[in-house]
Amino acid sequence: MADIRTKLSAKYQEANRYKNFGSCLRHIEVNGFRGIEGVDLTLDFPITAISGLNGAGKSTLGQLAICAYRKPTSALKYKRQYVKDFFPVSIADPNPFRDKANAVFHYETDDHKKAQEVTVSRKQSEWSGYTRQPERHCYYIGFTVYIPKVERRDMSVYGGKDLAFTERRDLEPDVIEKMARIIGHKYDDVNFQGVSHKKKESEIGIASRLGYSYSENNMGFGEGRILYTVDKLETSPEQSLFILEEPETSLHENAQHEFAKYLIDVCNRRHHQIILSTHSSVILNALPSEARKLLIRDKDGVELRDKISTTHIRSILSAGHARNLDICVEDEFAKVLLTEVIRLKRKDLLKAISIHAIGDKDAVREATYVLNKTGKKSIAVRDADIGQDKNNQLYSFPGTKPPEVEVFTNKTVKKLIDDKYGIDLDWVLQRDEINNHHKIAKCIAVEAESSEEVIRAIVIDKYINDIDAEFDELIQDIESCI
Repeated sequence: MADIRTKLSAKYQEANRYKNFGSCLRHIEVNGFRGIEGVDLTLDFPITAISGLNGAGKSTLGQLAICAYRKPTSALKYKRQYVKDFFPVSIADPNPFRDKANAVFHYETDDHKKAQEVTVSRKQSEWSGYTRQPERHCYYIGFTVYIPKVERRDMSVYGGKDLAFTERRDLEPDVIEKMARIIGHKYDDVNFQGVSHKKKESEIGIASRLGYSYSENNMGFGEGRILYTVDKLETSPEQSLFILEEPETSLHENAQHEFAKYLIDVCNRRHHQIILSTHSSVILNALPSEARKLLIRDKDGVELRDKISTTHIRSILSAGHARNLDICVEDEFAKVLLTEVIRLKRKDLLKAISIHAIGDKDAVREATYVLNKTGKKSIAVRDADIGQDKNNQLYSFPGTKPPEVEVFTNKTVKKLIDDKYGIDLDWVLQRDEINNHHKIAKCIAVEAESSEEVIRAIVIDKYINDIDAEFDELIQDIESCI
């Protein structure tokens, strides 16, 4: 699979992209839809997998993407999608978008240095901008694209005894083989059989294996959905755009893995562009890092992160129950400092890590070694006076002294303590002969008639904000280890 991913990446290089994938989407700017503001979805690979917690906005991005193209003039039985189809205004949803909401689509052209840009925005009560869009076949495979016929009481079920067969549509043997690889068992044959009942016509999937045949009416949801999805990907025009909503639904894990491999294969052969929403770490893991996107929604809005690791995503989706990295530090002060730095600069990483106060530098090094030997991914963040050894997963805080000394000798921290508590920090430490840096916080707490935890929290917050950029390298190192 690595080889085909490399081939696909080469085809998708900017200089090669248009000749292979046509006027595909380069990126989409989303402003004002369902609380998503200023998000730029860059499509760095022919397959883009968007993950995130429920309600983050994954479906919103896919639904806007499917509205990016005009109906091809050559298309007959084809209906394009518009923004109004996915964002209806009603008494139940009076404001699914803000007044000046817009989506800016950037398309590839035959000059890779100059993309075509089209903005779809709302003018009074109508959406405008569609006429400048390029043509393309687009397919939205949501949850209703395949509903088992038994559940929707299709005519093949309620009129089953009176059905008449019409034209049969056979699948190519290699397509049947691809479906078999995904589902995990061999088929003798798979076809779509035309049926009619009381002047109504339809078709029904029929599979044969192990000496017997069965129709969709006796298929499981996962098998039936794969049948329809693979058929659509194989029979649609080349260079089509597909939006897939959580394709892992009702698939066991190996089927999810094989389906992701199939998506890479079909994009390589037929030059489709695929955007999918998913909660599956199996699917994400089968795709290259440039295909993975993570949406995070909080009180400040929606943020999109690129090239996120599978384990990081899994940690977030499991609300921290599946943590990927153990970080060993010397003491509680270092633990709080590191926690608050990460909270300020990359809050999403907190769900992926566990921070442990271990002891002195030797204990930290030994704990890191033992955890890695037992198969748990672990690093250490040591005091700055000890230094770092990145080859052995030993990192350090910024500066040249232990964290407590770096914090309490910081000028803005000293001023805070003087302004808030009327304490001359240098004098108090000199007066009480505090030479052990582990005792500084307790000494100040006693003098301030406060608790050590409160003092520690306020000085760390002040210190982090004062030297903000100096933590960037450490944050990058931690993220690279996850």
